[in-house]
Amino acid sequence: MKTRFLVPLLLLLVAFALSGSNCLLDEKVLEIVYFQKTCVDFEENEDSEVFTTPATMDYADELDDVLSNNEISKSDVNSARIVSASYMVTDFSHTHDWDITGEITVRRVDTAGAAVTLVTYTGQSVLAALNNSVPAILDPAGVELLNDALEDYITDAADPVIEFSVENGNVNPNPSVTNMLVFDWRGCVAIHIVAGISLEVPDPF
Repeated sequence: MKTRFLVPLLLLLVAFALSGSNCLLDEKVLEIVYFQKTCVDFEENEDSEVFTTPATMDYADELDDVLSNNEISKSDVNSARIVSASYMVTDFSHTHDWDITGEITVRRVDTAGAAVTLVTYTGQSVLAALNNSVPAILDPAGVELLNDALEDYITDAADPVIEFSVENGNVNPNPSVTNMLVFDWRGCVAIHIVAGISLEVPDPF
């Protein structure tokens, strides 16, 4: 009977000792990894296989929302980088499919920078991408531009504004004024964020 209550009693005494006013607290910094997506929407209504569709994102506002949703502050962020990209058709109601080929470029609006390729797509079936997230092929130039924008944001060097632009070069079959290519789609990039969170934990020694 006494043995049965010995361990719970010892645990209770330890907990009481640690919770006392004389308990020492040790500050620990934990690194927590977050994976978040930022996305931009495009609307296509095309009568030619060659078309450009730009969309501008206030990247600083978007990143503010990402941090706020995870309850972390900018000063907590140790690093952030782009790790992947994807696209998905969100609305398409044609009676036949289309295959599209082109690229999505990015450029810094806030620094008046030049556009560089972020992802490419080749012979992509619009129907196959409907409500289906398709992994995209990342181009190093576009990744470097977005990573530099992330660094500028974290260090308060700038508030990045990014223009994403669809640069399509080929469609099969070829659209026309009587057979328009009409669909909506979304491009997303995944961001790997490492944040340091300070916690005070009891030091029993």
